[in-house]
Amino acid sequence: MKKHLWLLVPIAVVCSGIQSFAAENESPIAALDRLITAGQYAQALDLGDDNLEDWEGDPEFDFLYGLAALESGSPNEAVFALERVAATSTDGILRERARLELARAYFVTNNLTAAENLFNLVLANNPPGNVQQNVDAFLILIETRRASQSSSFTWALSSFVGSDDNVNSATSLGTIDTPIFGDIELDPNGQQIDDVYSNTRGEMNYKYVLTRDRSVDFGLDLIHLNNFDTDAFDIDSLRASATYNWGDNINRFSHGFVATKVLLDQNGFQDSVGLSSAWQHASSNGWYQSVAGSYTQIRYDTSGGQTNSDLRDVDQLLITAGLTKISGAFTHSLNLYRGDEDARHTNGGEHNGREFTGLAYSLLYRLNTQHTPYLRVSLQEVDHDGEHPVFSDTTRNDDIESVTAGWFYQFDRNLLISGEASYTNDASNISLFDHHRFKFQAGFRYRF
Repeated sequence: MKKHLWLLVPIAVVCSGIQSFAAENESPIAALDRLITAGQYAQALDLGDDNLEDWEGDPEFDFLYGLAALESGSPNEAVFALERVAATSTDGILRERARLELARAYFVTNNLTAAENLFNLVLANNPPGNVQQNVDAFLILIETRRASQSSSFTWALSSFVGSDDNVNSATSLGTIDTPIFGDIELDPNGQQIDDVYSNTRGEMNYKYVLTRDRSVDFGLDLIHLNNFDTDAFDIDSLRASATYNWGDNINRFSHGFVATKVLLDQNGFQDSVGLSSAWQHASSNGWYQSVAGSYTQIRYDTSGGQTNSDLRDVDQLLITAGLTKISGAFTHSLNLYRGDEDARHTNGGEHNGREFTGLAYSLLYRLNTQHTPYLRVSLQEVDHDGEHPVFSDTTRNDDIESVTAGWFYQFDRNLLISGEASYTNDASNISLFDHHRFKFQAGFRYRF
């Protein structure tokens, strides 16, 4: 047997030599195609640069080189190469592919008019259905980007009707055991209440463009949540914001101010003011990163006999980091956040301070230009700062889990119809705060 194994050695050497010879003698076009197929765009771009002097002007080489440049974050080089193919190639299929990728390169370099003209030229040649859907999506993005580059007002109205089996986020228990007062029978308003509700929202945004890369946005949001049977938990809120935005298509920065007023059953409940800053980065191959931070002062209304409500006042610091990946029809988003709320009154209100950490993941699947189902899952851990005054020797800790599934239906350019269902479970070490909640809703959002 061993002597037969020796026969395999020359064969292996020959095969290795053949593979080495083939690799050494592989044409740049074949090598580019292999690297691009494997998703190794940066390596393909380097190889193209090394062979550019000898192969520039060959339509197939220029197309592969342009595609590698576009996917590697060098759109200007992609434009030069793909323009040559679109103008000179006698291969109809290659020319159409080059036009499509060139239109995408124009879009990335913010040459919106050229991108729009070329996308429409591609559509005029009746491409396959999946290509038409992608082109339609780009044309919508072009219109959106144009709107973002000129001062404009945007108005939107949304309305939803739904069912909530726990409108007050309360326990389902009728009696709780406390170390100080023993068993306490809860008032019905302190127990889980189910109801049907409507949620109506009006939005107004004004974008004032300073330069091509800088703008100031002003926004007003008015929300009215009406529980059909339980008025005590109806909510009205007004939110005003101003945000300064700057940066290019790769890096965007924003710095904002926001003020919010919340009414509960038409009575004063909560006011807040905050400052925020955020950074967003667009990488190649569909990757996006973001970091945001905010500082907010939250104050509770003490009028109408609510003299001790200010014990709930906190100053909140929130840091969020996000990662998004667009991969074909799928969009994956992962967000990690950390919050710290310091109680303003440590004498009697320390237990209202808390620290919380959360992780949220969302998945959108774009079936076509109209239908997008989505899924969101989140986990949050909350640790309060001090012992609860009613539950002595106990510091409140909560583990909150939530899952939401829904569907977006883009009826037309201005009308979005959607529906979703969500379940939240709050597992607290204090029975008064241990609860779960299921709700579903359906409605629309119309942009004027």
